[in-house]
Amino acid sequence: MNKNFKMILAAAMAVVLVGCGSSNGKIDPQRIANRNVEYDQYFTEIKADAAPAKPDEKGFIRRWTILEPINKPNSGNTVFTDNYILAELTKEYFKGQFTADIKSLPKTGDEVIVESEAPRAGGRGGFGGFGGGAPQGAGAGQARPQGAQGAGQARPQGAPAQGGQARPQGAPQGMGGFGGMMGGGAPAAAAPSTIKDTLTWHSVDSKLFNIKLIRFALGSSNGQKRYGLIFNAFTVINCEEDIPNVRLAAGSNASSIWWVNGEKVLTLQADRRMVADDGMSKRLTLKKGKNLVRGAVINGPGMSDMCVRFYNEDGTILKNYTITNN
Repeated sequence: MNKNFKMILAAAMAVVLVGCGSSNGKIDPQRIANRNVEYDQYFTEIKADAAPAKPDEKGFIRRWTILEPINKPNSGNTVFTDNYILAELTKEYFKGQFTADIKSLPKTGDEVIVESEAPRAGGRGGFGGFGGGAPQGAGAGQARPQGAQGAGQARPQGAPAQGGQARPQGAPQGMGGFGGMMGGGAPAAAAPSTIKDTLTWHSVDSKLFNIKLIRFALGSSNGQKRYGLIFNAFTVINCEEDIPNVRLAAGSNASSIWWVNGEKVLTLQADRRMVADDGMSKRLTLKKGKNLVRGAVINGPGMSDMCVRFYNEDGTILKNYTITNN
């Protein structure tokens, strides 16, 4: 190998490395694992009797009570079909999991014993180890036009939201980094072994508009849980009067199901990155008094987070309520 060829080869490799790891010369933070990021950079733990909170300036709900994550170790996200999501996110892992009775909701510090799949050897599949998940995209946290369906295609104001289904099954959600391209594949054929986990509920106020579930998992498990998990969370919306014809708008990474007062109102299916208002529920009524909002999110070998807010019938963001954890 002559000297000139070596120089050309070295230059080419440098260009490839820069292209893979940066944009405009800057490293993409979504592709960094950040294994040592502190839990309290994202969350403030609150007491069971904490004073009510309000939605933030853009209407996002930041107060949630979240259960430490349940193991569901998929090596890829291609399994997130409609039937799979419905089966796994409506499965009862513990007594009272889907209660609509606000008086029986768990409090921060309460524990449940869950039987779940044991983590599989080898961790994430394929190139998932590179950190998976494209950046959250321009406008994350910015209100999309009422009923927008992505890529600037606006739904007419007040139009139906396809029965709460965000988009057809299997619709592309972006490449999701190398985790989306190479981390696929069905779960192992062998029957998984099971373990019993003692999991604790945590009431938290998020310091960001989106709830960084992957950071919650790392912080609440001493770094032992990161990927292949199911998250269960709830919050309580307090209204001074009935508010009819509102819509719940949610985004999640990856799939999720959402309930209001015990009724399933929205499913975000397939592998996806989190985008604000990625799906909107049918019209519903927030009743006078307490309203229970519940969500379940599943992730495979990639990032995981969620965001939720409500829209009024006229397309404005609903803010005239308070938020509690009981």
